[in-house]
Amino acid sequence: MTPAIAAQSRPHALLRIGQCLGALGRRTEAIATLTEAVGLMEALHPNFRQAEALESLAGLLAEDGRTGESRRTYARAAQVFEAIDDAEASSRCDGLAAPLISS
Repeated sequence: MTPAIAAQSRPHALLRIGQCLGALGRRTEAIATLTEAVGLMEALHPNFRQAEALESLAGLLAEDGRTGESRRTYARAAQVFEAIDDAEASSRCDGLAAPLISS
């Protein structure tokens, strides 16, 4: 695998690992892994995987009681979904962030 391919594959692998950790109830590790994935994906063009990582991270942050971070992450996910012309997903993320504003 070339370094360029590895650099593009790493954030996607971290996304899946983070989602698996979250599903296993290992929230702290999942948040750390998804945060790393999101950070790496920010350097790429907005895409579905980036939005998916942001939405997954926002949900885990909410479960962890980190409402401010969760709200900001849902808002960023909504922006990325909007940038890739997925209005339904963008609206869903906006809707998930709304109750967190009043928390």
